[in-house]
Amino acid sequence: MKKHKKIWLWGIIIILIGAAWLGGNFYYTKERQINRIVANLQEPKNGMAQYVTASTPDMEVTDKSLKPLQNYFKEHHSAAKRLAHNLRHDRDHGEIKLIEDGRYFLLFPKYKLWIQVYRPQVKTNHAGSTLTVNQKDYGEMEGDNQNYYQDLGLVFPGRYHILVKSKVNGRKLDADSIVNIWSNKTIDMKIKTATFQVRSVPGSTIYVNDRKVGKLNDHGSYTFKNYPIAKRMEIYIKSKADGKTIKSEKVTDLAQSISSEFANSEDDVTDYDGTAEYQGNGEKDVYQDAEGDYIVNPIWPGLIKAEDAAKLLYNNFKAPNELDFEKGKENADYKELAKQLKKWHHQKGLKKISVQVKVLSVLPGQRNYSKVDYEVTLTRKYKNKRKKTERLSYQDAIFHQKDGHQLIQTLGNAKLIKTKKSK
Repeated sequence: MKKHKKIWLWGIIIILIGAAWLGGNFYYTKERQINRIVANLQEPKNGMAQYVTASTPDMEVTDKSLKPLQNYFKEHHSAAKRLAHNLRHDRDHGEIKLIEDGRYFLLFPKYKLWIQVYRPQVKTNHAGSTLTVNQKDYGEMEGDNQNYYQDLGLVFPGRYHILVKSKVNGRKLDADSIVNIWSNKTIDMKIKTATFQVRSVPGSTIYVNDRKVGKLNDHGSYTFKNYPIAKRMEIYIKSKADGKTIKSEKVTDLAQSISSEFANSEDDVTDYDGTAEYQGNGEKDVYQDAEGDYIVNPIWPGLIKAEDAAKLLYNNFKAPNELDFEKGKENADYKELAKQLKKWHHQKGLKKISVQVKVLSVLPGQRNYSKVDYEVTLTRKYKNKRKKTERLSYQDAIFHQKDGHQLIQTLGNAKLIKTKKSK
């Protein structure tokens, strides 16, 4: 009996060891370790130090020192995908590579990221300037003749919030930027000011470098007077659509777009029209209006342009095209519009139907969706020279950008404004 018990016990032990080996061989494969590493690299709330070795032993590897790198990959999903692909295929691009560093349970290879560290410095143009990086105080910058510097010490690559504070002619000025550090290159934080207007969704909130700085008025505008602008500052808008928070794309080229001559001008907020109605995306996110004033108009992903919406609506009120509607001929609004126009065209004595479309507003919905208010004027002319004109208001029409094409999801809620008949 004792012999049988020993055999049975050894059998269980062998089975457990085999199961552990199989489980470990599954969990600790190179592919799955890379997946876990890259997933943690995109989530700043997770600790990352256990997965990293620095390019120099002088660099302290901590979860805190790696947060900027995680913040970078959280913002840049395509870069994270490229990194994962390169790691899987043993492609070395210098900054980050996969290395084998020890073993799990003496059996399975342990993989880590080898990461290049840098030692950049920050430069500004005013004496007495102080530097703060990711809320860490680096003290007063040193130098002379409009060239003042501060060394950041060793840092991992990533996304850093850099703030330079100065006092010029008794006035406090800040240069506030988001900087992606991937080299030892000096970071230029020269301070200049400019007056400009932000236009976007009425009542939405303006963010500069992730800080809430203002709120757009009922027309969708907000003017900044002599606002400090730095080379890498980021501006974006947050608003609400269908009860959810939506976010515009970031404006990153303001400092480069505003000329030095304009930045030093005496332009005032009174030069800007605060009642101009927001009209959706423009060709650029920073441009000069007819008076030469600078307008910042952050782009909303997939937002239809007012002229494109007007053209699409005009064409379909003239002759409905199922290809312009989401779900095609099964779209309820397409069916209704086609039915109504068919009914009119079969009216006795009808000669012509003319259409006019005026887009009143274009606002972003959730990503790649737009909400449009517009008016349609339909005039039916008859062979006996009789004429009937109807003006209708449509609210909350929804457009959906799909595969690069704008489609009508709904025509909106219609309301008859005016009817005019002539004999």
